[in-house]
Amino acid sequence: MKKLLLSCVFLSIVLFSLPGCKKDKEITCNLSASVNQPPVEMNVKYSATQTGDGAIVSLSYVTITGTVTIENPQLPWTITVPVLTSTNVTMTATGNVKNGSLKISYQGINGGSTISGSDYCEQQTN
Repeated sequence: MKKLLLSCVFLSIVLFSLPGCKKDKEITCNLSASVNQPPVEMNVKYSATQTGDGAIVSLSYVTITGTVTIENPQLPWTITVPVLTSTNVTMTATGNVKNGSLKISYQGINGGSTISGSDYCEQQTN
């Protein structure tokens, strides 16, 4: 009986000391940053960055000729394009992250006029 009790105690200690198994889940990020039409014509710099295992599957941005979509852009990514006062400055992206982050942003400056915006998605599973 004593041997059985010691075996049970030992087994309990081993089971409770094992680290818990956890599966890291990947999340989907739907990012969006936009502003209505800028007050003056300007160049707008669009950017996308990631940390860890973040990856963008699809990224779209607006130029004077319309919306441009890029599939699986290599990050970090950046482009500068001219926009008119009739252009709705918009950037969107869809991506996945298990342990890291994704960020999209835009910034435009012309004289005293400035526009900017960003969106961010993060998951840490440590």
